[in-house]
Amino acid sequence: MHAYQHDFIALAHRAGVLRFGSFTLKSGRQSPYFFNLGQIATGAGLARLGAAYAACIEASGV
Repeated sequence: MHAYQHDFIALAHRAGVLRFGSFTLKSGRQSPYFFNLGQIATGAGLARLGAAYAACIEASGV
């Protein structure tokens, strides 16, 4: 696992982004989990999220 992947997972966990349960999505489908990036609401959190996305793009070679 790359460092940016680990950092993203840690950020998501601390911010409570990933929740498990029974969720009805906007599409009407049921899901056992819900991933809500809106939970990352601080400037520092958004900066870390942006850094993780940038590292992912860089690693992909795009």
